[in-house]
Amino acid sequence: MTGAKRRGRYVADYYLHVDGGLRRKRLSYKTAAERDAHLEAIRDLERRRKGLSALVNRSVTVAPFARQWLAGLEGAIKPRTIEAYTKAVELYILPRLGDRLVAELTRRDVKAFLIACRQLGVGYVTADGRRIQKPLAKGSVYAIYAALRALLNEAMEEEIIAGNPAARLGKRLHLHPSKQHMKAAVEARVFNREKLRQLLEHTCRRESEAYPLVLTLARAGLRIGEAVALGLDDYEPEARRLLVARSWDDKHGIMGTPKHGARRIDVSPQLAAILDPHVAALREVGRKITPIDRTTSTAWLFPSQTWSMLDPRNVRRLLRRLARDGGLGRDVTPHDLRHTYGSQLTAAGAPPQYIQAQLGHASIQITVDLYGSGLPFGTGDAARSYQHTYQQGFRWVDVLDDPHWTRGQSRRTGHRVVTRNRRMMGGGDASD
Repeated sequence: MTGAKRRGRYVADYYLHVDGGLRRKRLSYKTAAERDAHLEAIRDLERRRKGLSALVNRSVTVAPFARQWLAGLEGAIKPRTIEAYTKAVELYILPRLGDRLVAELTRRDVKAFLIACRQLGVGYVTADGRRIQKPLAKGSVYAIYAALRALLNEAMEEEIIAGNPAARLGKRLHLHPSKQHMKAAVEARVFNREKLRQLLEHTCRRESEAYPLVLTLARAGLRIGEAVALGLDDYEPEARRLLVARSWDDKHGIMGTPKHGARRIDVSPQLAAILDPHVAALREVGRKITPIDRTTSTAWLFPSQTWSMLDPRNVRRLLRRLARDGGLGRDVTPHDLRHTYGSQLTAAGAPPQYIQAQLGHASIQITVDLYGSGLPFGTGDAARSYQHTYQQGFRWVDVLDDPHWTRGQSRRTGHRVVTRNRRMMGGGDASD
């Protein structure tokens, strides 16, 4: 049972039980109110047919409905998303729409609300009592819009409203950044091959104990929460793959799954040549220490000095220090290395389907929007060529390796000295 607008008319589209079967009805009206009233009557008729109460509480206002909706989200979606929804509801939606009836919200109301958020923000009071209105950034308004759209979707599920008045308003009001802006923002964070080589060589020479981690961030494109949550058993040397099955949320202090589910990613020959002795040395040292020396039962792929999981904040500090001391002329973040990874694969002609699978994007459209489409990969010669080379042992991540690198260089990374002296990446503030 849906309501939509087509060719200037408001259409009610639904199925009605007639003579033991279903019959489709599609009626049009001049106004949305007439359509919604008809749909409400049909909905109540269906509830009575099922022996249910025909009454739906359409006198509920936004404030209690929004709080009930937020309470029902616990455990259903990521804590970070719940936090964003809660902030949008408490700071923006309730102050302006809290006393409005959910059933009476119109598309014009929602549009005016979002425009007011963009122009006036929430406002704050200065020391002398004056109220200052500060416009919100486009991204902040989009976060408010996303929360309101999800809230009104729940109202549709509860049959309080027939259609979502916020649907597709984000695009109409240009709240979401365009593809050109998204791609430009990514390109501003990407390192060219020379700069990336400079970072890796400086790390290998000056802070060799961090080299396996930094090389993994550069050659695997992991999110920082995924990288610190890798265990020793997650590296599969025979298959030359990493299992990405966990992700640490440092803001909320919980271990969860990766953003869009677990995945296995290919490891390049250069990274494999570093991880093989790194893992072997960690296992050797792990057998020699007593259980009381460990702060966790998990054997991490990149442990701290106390064998606990690395703090992502320390990894960020480490990268900033490496960029500064290595003369890169700008800061480095884990996500910069992730974007560099995706951009270099695209520049090398890797299919977007492959890049999507490696990075763990929700859809291939996100991959294309961020990095471009690379070479076509469909049903033609490009697909057959890709499948043939992959069967020969080639993997697209292989193109990321330094062309001047040789396997013998892996013996000069310092990992044996590091593990023999039990010195790992710092814990607490040690790496700052």
